[in-house]
Amino acid sequence: MSQYLDTVEEAAAAWDARLRGTQVTFRDRRAFHAWLQQDAEHQAAHDRLQAMLGALRAHADMPELSALRDEARASVHDTRRRRFATFASVAAAAMLVVALVTFTQSERSAELTAALHGDTIYATSPDERARVTLADGSILTLDSGTRVAARIGDARRDVTLLAGRALFQVAKDPQRPFVVRAGARSVTALGTVFDVRLAPHEVRVTLAEGSVAVRLLHPRRGERVQQLLKPHQQLVAVDGEAAPRLRTIDTDRALAWADGQLFFDNEPLARAVEEMNAFSPRKIRVDPAVAGMRINGMFRTSNQAGFLKALEVTLPVEVRHGAQGNVYIVPKAGRTASSGGDAM
Repeated sequence: MSQYLDTVEEAAAAWDARLRGTQVTFRDRRAFHAWLQQDAEHQAAHDRLQAMLGALRAHADMPELSALRDEARASVHDTRRRRFATFASVAAAAMLVVALVTFTQSERSAELTAALHGDTIYATSPDERARVTLADGSILTLDSGTRVAARIGDARRDVTLLAGRALFQVAKDPQRPFVVRAGARSVTALGTVFDVRLAPHEVRVTLAEGSVAVRLLHPRRGERVQQLLKPHQQLVAVDGEAAPRLRTIDTDRALAWADGQLFFDNEPLARAVEEMNAFSPRKIRVDPAVAGMRINGMFRTSNQAGFLKALEVTLPVEVRHGAQGNVYIVPKAGRTASSGGDAM
């Protein structure tokens, strides 16, 4: 029985280290929850580990821990040759390695900071889309390549969009504001449906139902601190622009990605391909000569082949397949890019 418990403790520590890693996915978390449900002792071991990690966090500044940090570094190398002998050494090493990385990279890694504060991290791979139900009943639909950190508290519900795009269906709870942080802005809602997309130099907030307040976290003098959105409005904030743009859109189309559909309305071909590429491991490359062509229509995110065929039928382009599965869209032989056209 003792040997079994040691194995369970080691598994709990291994799961903790895996879930704190930067490459963790939604599938990893689903497998972890399945492991918890296999045996009551799995949950108990996980709880004991979290209690120990909490105690270590609370005393992270103790001088005695500096020597233990050095031991943790050595333990990382040792694990390549042997397994840890006891649960205590695994827990201490796992916690201190995470703490060590966080101390040196906290300014550059919001995700590690969130994990250290107890936030739950949800993530999808580049060709994955997932739906998550939070503890308060709110539902998050994560686009491909998306990472969020969530913390549901007694007085407030906080979510940080670290990368990608997410659709939020917020459970109504007037006593606990639901706040989403994305880049330099936060979005506050009490009960609503909205979408937030975080790109390297842009934040987009699209409201389908209810109302939200989009707030600038660190305003400069003269900048508007807060804007209220109404249904069917989209706020686009681009780095370097004096003020965000507010426009009225068809939210059914704008949010159709959550159901595996993309609508293009006079969209440049390059931008449409970028959208489709987010849902497939096989990437399409566009010749600059045809990148500005405009397309319209609805396409299934799972049907890249259908998308490519539609382009060949309606635009003066052809699809070429190169080595290693690469796909290229180039001008059609004998025709010029200026002949234009729309893909429907």
